[in-house]
Formats: sequence, C-alpha cells, structure tokens
Amino acid sequence: MPPAPETGFRVVRKEASYWWRTRTVPGAVLHRLMLLFIFVPLALVYYRYYVASFLVFAGIVPYGLLLEFAAEWSVARAIRKNPETLEEFAADGVVVPDGAE
Repeated sequence: MPPAPETGFRVVRKEASYWWRTRTVPGAVLHRLMLLFIFVPLALVYYRYYVASFLVFAGIVPYGLLLEFAAEWSVARAIRKNPETLEEFAADGVVVPDGAE
C-alpha cells in the first residue's frame, strides 16, 4: 500500500486514477496503452493464436491494477513534493481525511 501523502489523509484510488490520466503525460500514455490489451488479442484470434490471445487479454486486469497503484503513488509523490497542493487535491476529492468516506 502506498504511503499516505500526509498524516490524517488517504488517497481515493479512482479519483487519483482520473487525475493522473487527465493531468499527466505518463498517465495518459499508460492508460491509452490499455487499448492494446483489446486490439492485440483480436488480431491474434484472427491469425488463430488462441492461447496467446487469451494470455494477452488476461493481462488486462493486472495492468489495470498496476495503473491504479501508480496513480496513487503519483498523487502521494506530488503532495510530498509540493505540500501546498494538498488543498487542491482535497477540493477535487482525490484525497480525503482518514475518517471520512
């Protein structure tokens, strides 16, 4: 589990993923690569590589989880580098106080 950006706060993973995808270049590129997990298996089925197609398509879940963790780490790192952005992240709903849901 990634470290908390500040004591008393936690990162909302889905909101962090949206922030990372829309506001950073690496996040946008890595999220666009998710499309390869859809189109490459279709091409492999076309060429009758069924097992390889299944293995590539099965990689979509671990890759999606990796993207969520990377987004969470990115938000925590951004807050550690610039503590004044904590209020901005809290206003966007990316980080919430520990007790809040």
